[in-house]
Amino acid sequence: MGYPKEERKVRILMELKMVPINEIRPNPFQPRESFEKESLKELADSIKDADIIQPIVVRQLGFNYQIIAGERRWRAAQMASLKKIPCIVKDLEDERVLLESLIENLHRKDLSDIERENAMHELWEDDLFKTRTDLAKALGVRVEKVKEDIEAWEFRQETRANSHVPTWVIGRTRGLPRQDRERIIEKVQEGEFRTTEILDIPKIVRRAPKVVKEELLKPKSFVTPKIAQTIVESLDNEEEQNVILEEVKRSRLTEDEVKDRIIEMKIAKESGEPLTKEMGVKEGIVYTVGEYECPYCKKHYLIKCNGKKDWVE
Repeated sequence: MGYPKEERKVRILMELKMVPINEIRPNPFQPRESFEKESLKELADSIKDADIIQPIVVRQLGFNYQIIAGERRWRAAQMASLKKIPCIVKDLEDERVLLESLIENLHRKDLSDIERENAMHELWEDDLFKTRTDLAKALGVRVEKVKEDIEAWEFRQETRANSHVPTWVIGRTRGLPRQDRERIIEKVQEGEFRTTEILDIPKIVRRAPKVVKEELLKPKSFVTPKIAQTIVESLDNEEEQNVILEEVKRSRLTEDEVKDRIIEMKIAKESGEPLTKEMGVKEGIVYTVGEYECPYCKKHYLIKCNGKKDWVE
């Protein structure tokens, strides 16, 4: 384990022993915050059937033992009515309990993103380590992972990002202006951006001119990341960008239709024809030609034409 040099001399004494289950207490430093009942029941049934349990990690505290890692197994063992369970007993000081608990859970991949972020932030705030590199070495993880978790914790405290947004998604938006980051995360929360699109969205936002970026990050926008990317890569003229954006909003163009329209616009430009495309209408047929949001009631309304130049709702 890669502990900082000054801590390597403090080696941890340990022994394996069977401990009465009623002498074991939960750990207030436990990074894991929730235990699903159904999952615990499944583990308890497994323990009953196999009559075996992987040792949990504890430390002696007075006449009892405090869990360092393995609280889920301890709870399941109680449900399975075990009297004693195997424990690895470590000799640890208070300030090292959270560190050891986090190490055990990280290696088992037993924590949610929120639980890991909270534990990582608490370790960093406890001033046990001089640098984040030292903390990363102690945990046996990449330093970038430590930085990502701590920064994500700070971002959640300052914004409305909920617990369902993965740490890595927040991390991908690092370096963008705060407002842009918040809007991206909000659209992820609302399901308007897929998590698979997050890999490309920050690059698109950095490259996009203001008019394209604003439309992409607008709530319920018809401009998808792929459409924005196509516009950015194919059109460098603001007038042309505005034309295609209006057509996307008005006619709800698909990603393939946007590519086709851009080709048409380039041909029209070369031949001196108008960039905009007039919509042909037939009397008696109602066409949807656009959508707008009422500034008062905040509801969306369709704009329709009945072919006689009369607007109908």
